[in-house]
Amino acid sequence: MGKIAVLPAAIQGQIAAGEVVERPASVVKELVENALDAGARRIEVRLDGAGLGRILVRDDGEGMAPDDAVLAFARHATSKLVRAEDLATVPTLGFRGEALPSIAAVARVRLTTRRAGDPAAAVVEADAAGARAAGLVGAPPGTSVEVHDLFAATPARRKFLRAAATEVGHVADVVTRLAVASPTVGFRLVHGERTLLDLPPVRDLGRRLAQVLGPARAEGLVRLEALGGAVGVSGFLGSPRETLPSARLLWCFVAVGSEGTPRFVRDKLLLRAVLDGYSTLVMRGRYPVAVLVVRVPPGEVDVNVHPAKLEVRFRRPAVIHQLIAPALRTRLTAALRTVAPEAAAVAAEAPAATYGPAPTPPLPRPAAAQAALWQPAPRGFRGLRIVGQVLDGYIVCEGDGRVLVIDQHAAHERVLFERLRGPREAGAVPREPLLVPEAVALGTAEAAALAEHREALAAAGLEGEPFGEGTFLLRTVPSLLRGRDVGGLVRALAAELLDEGTAAGAARVYEAALATIACHAAVRVGQRLDAGELRSLLEAMDAVDVNAHCPHGRPVAVEIGRAQLETLFRR
Repeated sequence: MGKIAVLPAAIQGQIAAGEVVERPASVVKELVENALDAGARRIEVRLDGAGLGRILVRDDGEGMAPDDAVLAFARHATSKLVRAEDLATVPTLGFRGEALPSIAAVARVRLTTRRAGDPAAAVVEADAAGARAAGLVGAPPGTSVEVHDLFAATPARRKFLRAAATEVGHVADVVTRLAVASPTVGFRLVHGERTLLDLPPVRDLGRRLAQVLGPARAEGLVRLEALGGAVGVSGFLGSPRETLPSARLLWCFVAVGSEGTPRFVRDKLLLRAVLDGYSTLVMRGRYPVAVLVVRVPPGEVDVNVHPAKLEVRFRRPAVIHQLIAPALRTRLTAALRTVAPEAAAVAAEAPAATYGPAPTPPLPRPAAAQAALWQPAPRGFRGLRIVGQVLDGYIVCEGDGRVLVIDQHAAHERVLFERLRGPREAGAVPREPLLVPEAVALGTAEAAALAEHREALAAAGLEGEPFGEGTFLLRTVPSLLRGRDVGGLVRALAAELLDEGTAAGAARVYEAALATIACHAAVRVGQRLDAGELRSLLEAMDAVDVNAHCPHGRPVAVEIGRAQLETLFRR
């Protein structure tokens, strides 16, 4: 007898379910997406026992005919496409025909559905043995799906789940993201007797963000709109001054066509484009708050590359990156100097959610104002009174009833970085040839990273080429670094490029080189500055477009208001 055998249908179903149904949140995601595709205007999700006891998803969508309700539990059954060519143009959220049969393979399911013109609702019951009609009942138009005893027949799967609070948190995150993608739809999430989310329908994304992030945080967001050919990006950007240690509030959505529903995705290309847009504004390892919707024409994205549809593949990834990163950079640069009144307006008008997800508490309202507009004084840095330099590296200033402490290295680094950026349109950074080219010893990988990006480095004033194994021969240096040790700079830049990966774009490499050059040329902490040098630095800060952060994302200044000082002294 041969070794190869076809698995029983029940095991096949459980294996397929493992690709789609990972935890209760996976079930909720699939069922809510079906509800949105059915045109629902209000969706309610109820959980018992963190979703393991029962999950109920009820909507007021178009419903199904009795025969279709049974057929919906067949594998690869879908109403969304007929031909293979349709895969690239489907604008809806679900179409793979796997959700309902996969859920039924690991739970007991009861579906009740009614179209507006039908006299009664059809009931279908399903489990690992299959689906069967279970009669007619009275019910309002729409569909409700009850899922009981999830993973009861596969106890090994339950062992991999986390604590109840964690699983409920995952459900809240899923519902929140789906609500952000569809702001005109009302959402409600209840666990046991506790309402976790109650999001009335609103007109647009900005008002929805005010509900889920809190009005204070929403006030600090700035709107983004950009178009590149047939590809568009829109959304809201958080201030670089508010960053998180993870990308949990960096949400990217992709929509197909002008009417397609935005789909939340975890895409490395989109994440890289956002981080490149925030480059030199946030520190490495920190992530901004940002919500983006990328809209592409049919045929430009494949959304069928992941069982749970969480990943996508763009046909022209370079086009997407070249639209997003510069658009973010331009908008953020402007936002650091101008208030974004539209964000404050949408926050004020949005109906409030009764309860927001616990992981995203709103910021205090002074913090929101600072996020949208950070200026040391109405007249800029030059309007401050210099109190003096402390600890040989920090400038203490006073203005408008507050104290500012400025990091002189970070401030000078930003000034130099912006000055280096200026000559780019004219050709390249001013440079000087070395009388004797300098051989910089590097590891093999670091030397390869520099060789990969020779042109971008040359544009930054660092012309050179590989010179034997593990050595880079430097022939020119930026004029700014005349007489300084450039070997350390080249080694630092090589290490940074290695962290980025040799596939990093030329623009990113160019900016990384400028940031490293500026860092090495700037005044250091520990270096005393006289009164004239202090005043010159503050005036130089007002002459650059972005002055709130050094090019590596560290803050240039921190402020202490009078009220904070008085609190410290218990006044």
